[in-house]
Amino acid sequence: MHHQIVRRAGAERETLWVLLAAGLILASAATVAGLRSAPEAEAPPVAGQIDSRTGLTAAEQGLHADLKAAAAEIADLRRTGGQAPAPAELAAQALPPFAADPSAAARGGHAWTLAEAGGTVAYAGISAQPGLAGSLVLLLDGHSDSHAPGIWLKRAAEAPPARLDEASLAAAGWKRITSTFTAGVTR
Repeated sequence: MHHQIVRRAGAERETLWVLLAAGLILASAATVAGLRSAPEAEAPPVAGQIDSRTGLTAAEQGLHADLKAAAAEIADLRRTGGQAPAPAELAAQALPPFAADPSAAARGGHAWTLAEAGGTVAYAGISAQPGLAGSLVLLLDGHSDSHAPGIWLKRAAEAPPARLDEASLAAAGWKRITSTFTAGVTR
């Protein structure tokens, strides 16, 4: 008679190797994460400025984006028409944020006016609900950054000062909206 010993099916050895490999992967990942340099701390906005990512409400962020897009459209209309279009003309073309639609009402119900002084063209939006979104000013000429419009915010239902320059706006308590891009933006 022939006896043969049959071992039971088991995976003790395979389990041990899998656990050892998983431990090795976790240890190497923890080492790499520990050695990686920390990102530089973001510099706080300068006095008189507010960051578009972190300092604005959701309604204000939407209005800011609309004003940046509208600035390009207004520049084209100024080139073809020779003058800055009135807010009523922009509303008739359904250009946000000038159009009086449900979206505008949900973002503070701003009343838009056009002001021109000393070569500066400004569209001022006085908020009907400053708790939801503050009043805004879009400066198209005479601002320091010639590549982007100057957009200013004041969390009150208040018209901008008569002089439409950065110093006058800052002195009246308005804050320029800035956009800072750091490594955290893309994460």
